[in-house]
Parts: sequence; C-alpha cells; structure tokens
Amino acid sequence: MPMTVITLTKVSPSLRGDLTKWMQEIATGVYVGNFNSAIREKLWQRVKDNLKTGEATLSYSCRNEIGYDFEIGHSGRERIDYDGIPLVFIKKETCEPSKSETKKSFSRAANFRKAKRYAAAGNVEQSNHFPYIVLDLETDGLDEKKNKIIEIGMIKVKSDEKETFHALIEREVTLPREIIGLTGISDELLSREGIPLEEALRTGLEFIGDYPIVGYNVAFDIGFINRALIEIGEDTLKNKTIDLKQLVKKEKRFLRNYQLQTVIKDYNMDQKVPHRALEDAELIAELATKVNEFSKIQKGDGLK
Repeated sequence: MPMTVITLTKVSPSLRGDLTKWMQEIATGVYVGNFNSAIREKLWQRVKDNLKTGEATLSYSCRNEIGYDFEIGHSGRERIDYDGIPLVFIKKETCEPSKSETKKSFSRAANFRKAKRYAAAGNVEQSNHFPYIVLDLETDGLDEKKNKIIEIGMIKVKSDEKETFHALIEREVTLPREIIGLTGISDELLSREGIPLEEALRTGLEFIGDYPIVGYNVAFDIGFINRALIEIGEDTLKNKTIDLKQLVKKEKRFLRNYQLQTVIKDYNMDQKVPHRALEDAELIAELATKVNEFSKIQKGDGLK
C-alpha cells in the first residue's frame, strides 16, 4: 500500500485525534500513514469537512509521470492538471468579467436537414477569413473499430453566413444505457428519424467539399468518419484539420482539465454542453471565434 502524507495548520484538536487513529504525527501537523485509497479518500474528506481557516495538503504515491499526486485544502491555491502532471495554481483575485453572451436555446429537432442558411452570429468578424467546416459526432462508444456513429452535426462557416448539416443514424443494435443518458438519444428516436449511415456520409461529403475541418479533439471525429467511409468503399477525408483543443492547450496552459465544458466556461460561455452533434458543433463554432490562436491561423491566410 502506498504511503500517504497529510499536513495541517490551524485545525481542531478533534481532527488531529481522528488522524492519529490511522497515521503517525512525525512533526507538528505532519502525519504519515500507510493504507489503501478508500481510507485515504475518507480521511481527506474528513479533513476538508473540518477545514475552516486552516490549511491542509494530501500527498500520496501515484502511477503517473512524476510518481505522486496531491490535493490541496487552501482558499488561495488549487490543484490543476497539465497533460497528466499535477501542478499548483496560485489564485489571483480579479474582478469577475461581465458576461454579455446570452444562453442559446438550441433546437432539439432530430430530423435530417440539408444545409439551412442563416446569418452568422458572434463577436468576431468573419468576412475576411477562410471558410471552414465545424464537425462534431455522437457515437455509441470511443473505439472507432468497435463503435458506431449515431449522429452527425456540421456547420459551414463562410463569409457572413452559416449552413448546417444534421443527421441521426438508424441502427439495429440497442444503444448502451450510458449513451442514452449522456445524449438523450434513444433507440426510438433513431428508429423514427434516423437515416442510413451511407446516405448521411455521401450527403455529408458534398457538404464538406474541400473546406478545412475544425473540431474539438477533431482526430476522434475524423477517425470515425474515415472508418465509416472505408466500409462503404469511399476514399477517406484528406481535408486540412484544425483541432481547437490543441489550440486551447497552447493558449490556456493551466486549466484544470480540457473537457469542452471546462473550456467554454473559461472563455465566458454560459452554455451547457448538450452532447448532441449539431448543438455541440454550434458551441465549437462559437468557441472558435474566441480562441486567439485560431484567429492567428485565420489572419495568416489559412492553413499551411
């Protein structure tokens, strides 16, 4: 069992007493013990519940790149994850930025729609930038070799207009319960409004054309699309791609994590990620207008 170290300052005697049941106090406020992760988590929760004005840290052995991990109970410090490496983020008090963006209410319509044109929204002027496709998929799992596409959403951002493409994919196999819970897509919905994957792909290829493809962790989406294209005898996508996730990592190096929900909040976007292909593509398209690294690519006259 891995060794655990807890340090405390300005805490109640009762908490110190609880810790000494499992750990040895080797110096004032420094406790060392050897127990499993379940006990460690319960002890740390006990510490956090009783930490008022004091400070606390938890350090323990971990199978990561540096061999250990830690937690912090301190109002001015926060543990963050940087590509698998835990770091300490020292908070700086700043004025909360005003959030002028209003929440979008996305259509939940699931029927297949070919390009519907409407005026582009957003705060960044797009007229002088290259056109691109924003792509997002919903799938029944994470493995492109085993799992299948259940929904495709795309937005074509071109000059001062946008076009959308959306398709639900029919299937014969029951969806996993966790996918239904995450996306709200049901077997009944796919049976009622889904279309054959081949039809969606061929129409989608016409929609994409030669435009660059933008996504969030776009390699995931391209991998599923290309696997499906091979299965129907089509060539794989050769379009240039831009991964907003990688651009955000370059621009925001110390976020707690790089999940889409965390990222859009950091860019002052109030929406919740709905885990629906077209609605998520809308969020990604809006995020693209706020990422400076993406703007630099556009101002550089496109992709190299």
